Amino acid sequence: MTSEKPSPAVVFEAFVLCDDIRFENNGKLLLIGVYSDIVEVFKLPLQLRSLGLAVRAKAMSTGRIAFNVTATDPQGNSLLEASGDVNYEGEPGRTIWLPIVMGPALLTTEGSYGVRIALGDAPPVHETFIVKKTAAPGIRAAPLQPN
Repeated sequence: MTSEKPSPAVVFEAFVLCDDIRFENNGKLLLIGVYSDIVEVFKLPLQLRSLGLAVRAKAMSTGRIAFNVTATDPQGNSLLEASGDVNYEGEPGRTIWLPIVMGPALLTTEGSYGVRIALGDAPPVHETFIVKKTAAPGIRAAPLQPN
């Protein structure tokens, strides 16, 4: 007798890290201040007003999809947490976006910050982003050109 695991109702695909997520009147998401996997800052500690995670997933069935997202600092201390659920009523197999805005967030040190994303009954996914201190941009005056 073989026991097959049931397929998860939702499958994680990717996430986008940004400063904020807003909704347009037509249902589109507006991602503000999108980062790569490196968040460059001029000083630490730094208080961010908010931290947005746009989670892209594939909904394999309709119904309620529970989610839990946690972020940790390089030492493993809890930074942010969000949980809830969404009700998906569209076609199975379609891409969905879960916009999650958390904050405020205090970035205290350089290093690798962890993100744990649990969607429905699927195993949690572990991702990271790097916080890196960078020099403040210098101000350079352009020479005036005669008319």
